[in-house]
Amino acid sequence: MVDRRSNKPGPELDAGEAAAQILESREAPRVGADFPVELHSPGFDAPLPARARDISTGGICFATASQVALDSLRSVTLALPNGRTRLNVEAKWQTTQGLDDSVLTGAVFVGLLPAEAASLWDVVDKTSRDIGSFLYETFREHGATLDDAMSIAQTTRMRVVPRGRFICQRHEPQEPGDDSIFIVHQGSVELTLPIRAGREVRLGKGGAGTLLGGLGSVAGMLPMESAQTREETQLLEVSRSAFSYLRVSKPLLAHWLGQVIMGGHLRRMDAVVSRLAEDG
Repeated sequence: MVDRRSNKPGPELDAGEAAAQILESREAPRVGADFPVELHSPGFDAPLPARARDISTGGICFATASQVALDSLRSVTLALPNGRTRLNVEAKWQTTQGLDDSVLTGAVFVGLLPAEAASLWDVVDKTSRDIGSFLYETFREHGATLDDAMSIAQTTRMRVVPRGRFICQRHEPQEPGDDSIFIVHQGSVELTLPIRAGREVRLGKGGAGTLLGGLGSVAGMLPMESAQTREETQLLEVSRSAFSYLRVSKPLLAHWLGQVIMGGHLRRMDAVVSRLAEDG
């Protein structure tokens, strides 16, 4: 059996050059997270509320309802399970693209004390284990090991999508940042296949563990199906850049994940073809 956990890229890749092209740095493992954050700036009359979307020992991504001036951000207060802590940060990037009506901002922690770094590590480690266990249950029928699941967990970002929002739509070009791999963490989606104007085939309901999207990242293809949230739904996202990083750092694992995603789509399409054939 091929060891998908190998960290060695193929001979055609220069790991240093390839990694330099990746949009999102992975100096430290990050993991999807959802907890309250407060933003502090000299320009704010009061702390601005936000929600964490991923965290590492080196930085954080958080969601806000509107844009924040990056150069004004000075510190954040994190409502962690082991208590509230305020850390200095330097904002690095911001994007308005996404599924959840929020603005995502990435920031790095600055001047961490040893105790603060240790506290962050505890949070990242526990969250990685929780999400890794969830992903192991999702992927083990496809042959994943717990190490595989942990590696995928450490590329995730959390998204909270309102009810009635399309995560992907068949043959619709996707906005930059929306061609990610998504795994339903909490909530549910309705999967359909539009076949002509006014008619669609229902593929069923997808709950926790359902894989969605990803064809843009894996194969440069448009979506094969439509997925719409039935309720507020929490998704684990592996973005295009995170998947690109996985291709560099663990190419065999990335190849396996791509096969799982393609296989899931093809099985659903095969079921539709069989159903249409039976209907004549």
